[in-house]
Amino acid sequence: MRVKRPLALAMCGAVAAGVAAVGATAAPASAAESGWVYSDKWGVIGRNTLGSPVADLRFGPWGRTSATSAATQAPPYGRGSLGLEVAAGPDPTVVTNAEKVAYGNETDFAGLRLRDIRTVRYSIFAGMDSIDGVALPGIAFEVDPNLNDTVNYSTLGYLPHLSTAPSSPSPRLPNRWQEYDAAADGSQWFATGQTGADSGCILADPCTFAELKLALPNAVVTYSVQFQKGRDNAFVGAVDGLRLNNTVYDFEYNGVRKRKT
Repeated sequence: MRVKRPLALAMCGAVAAGVAAVGATAAPASAAESGWVYSDKWGVIGRNTLGSPVADLRFGPWGRTSATSAATQAPPYGRGSLGLEVAAGPDPTVVTNAEKVAYGNETDFAGLRLRDIRTVRYSIFAGMDSIDGVALPGIAFEVDPNLNDTVNYSTLGYLPHLSTAPSSPSPRLPNRWQEYDAAADGSQWFATGQTGADSGCILADPCTFAELKLALPNAVVTYSVQFQKGRDNAFVGAVDGLRLNNTVYDFEYNGVRKRKT
């Protein structure tokens, strides 16, 4: 993994399966004055990461929203974001050849009930010439579905590239920041394992977030809230500005900060 920080910065992410994330623990005074508080619980989730992808807390990228040559659209809440780079496998028809990256928080959301999650929004920057048919980074919850006593784990994943307005922007465009509302109508979610079959929300036939919550009324976040990308097509870009209920998480070059809205 490429580390793109001055050596003076403290490490706040993790190095796992060829991936590193970098940040600092100290917040600038200006951030504290505006209500931002830095969180040290975010990083690469090694057990869900495969290959040698990149998860890099970085400056930019800046998007293009006009015909001018200069990129002037700043990241949603500051000057930085979480950059993601994931390679496809040598044979695109074999998904197990492709890389996967997971970056999230394995501490702060444990015990959060799925039915209490009202708002799930974040922004994606796809730094590619075209995103037609490209699976974009999704937000995911690792949960105990609490449907029966024999299944105590499932991942609930949002599929931004399959979602429609108002969940997904229309049109989806490369090289600019666009916000996705993963809890809105038009959202597409699936559950892994037996929970997918039991809930009726599977990858081949996803459901809306409202339908997912209705099907899993007692589900509870256990291991993490995370961004995921892979194992499918290649992707180069970034995510930023995650809002869960009334808290915004801003991914900056020197760490992940949060504040109440």
